[in-house]
Amino acid sequence: MRNAAVAALIAGLVTLPALATTNRIVIRVNDRIATLHDYEAARKQLVEDLQRSDLPPDRLQERLADVGVEVMSDLLEEMLLLSRADQLEAEVGREQIDDAVQRAREAAGIEREEDFVQALASSGFTMASFREHMKKNLTMQGVMGQEIRPRIRLTEEDLRRYYQQHLEDYRVPTRLQVREVVVLETATTEAEGREAIARDIRERLIAGEPPDELVASHVDKGLTTGWIELGWIEAGDLDPAIEEAIWDLDAGELSAAVPARGGLHLCQVIERQEATIQEFSAVADQIEQQESNRRFQSEIGEYLAELERNAYVIIAPPPEAAAFRTVLERRREEGLELDERQAALASAGLEVATEPSDEQEEPPQ
Repeated sequence: MRNAAVAALIAGLVTLPALATTNRIVIRVNDRIATLHDYEAARKQLVEDLQRSDLPPDRLQERLADVGVEVMSDLLEEMLLLSRADQLEAEVGREQIDDAVQRAREAAGIEREEDFVQALASSGFTMASFREHMKKNLTMQGVMGQEIRPRIRLTEEDLRRYYQQHLEDYRVPTRLQVREVVVLETATTEAEGREAIARDIRERLIAGEPPDELVASHVDKGLTTGWIELGWIEAGDLDPAIEEAIWDLDAGELSAAVPARGGLHLCQVIERQEATIQEFSAVADQIEQQESNRRFQSEIGEYLAELERNAYVIIAPPPEAAAFRTVLERRREEGLELDERQAALASAGLEVATEPSDEQEEPPQ
């Protein structure tokens, strides 16, 4: 339960200005504008999203107190990217929007159209407004992809350097391919009897009797299971007692019978692979993708700063959002967390901002 102070803060933040409040421009970027009404609608949406979150009360109160600066930062970045999309004549087609909506629906695990519409309504969307929201976000993502990706140049030397610095990330642990046969607890009421059965099977297998035929004869008598293929296992995958019994075995060797769930387990190692480091050639593509994404992330802040320097920008934030510039600068230094934003979009169409600070800056003229 949220405490009374948090509840009161939420109530105050959700309340929109009276209808008599004069609308005005809070951000202009070239020919794009965001009005006070746009700001208030976005603020209300973010507050409602925070209410639905599972943040602890103290963290929720911090976020709610800084909603204005988060929303103002989001709006400016949005205006910068959409204005650049206008300049590039970037367009998002109907099919792209259809695919994005379908992915959001699948991510939410919703099958029926009417259920999806209801889920959107609970997040403050109609289907039309959600599609428009998706179009806007796809447009912004497309602009960044088009203009930031070409800046990223990775050489083989870069990739090999990363590989050498992160060798442990590419270590494949020791693993065993194992199968087992279990002498069932129901085979006999006496523990000594079950142990004798397991010992007999083990000795005959070691002596070279055909394993399938040997075990099949015991299955027919209701004494054991058939061979159970456990596949490739790594440390921690099995009952500790069984793992201890097999871990040092070579391929083809049999463990002693180990009491565990269901009876006595007799295991055979089919193949053994010792721990090794993957070759560079096997992970080069993975490293390139990972490093490309990391560098893309780090370039976003500078890219947005360039857009702002090259644009005609007027900013007049509401009083509670006057400190947004420090949030924006921190966000640009650290890079936008695009994965988090996309995850939020998939679930509710919302964007996630980084933590704001308390500094203030006068609006630029």
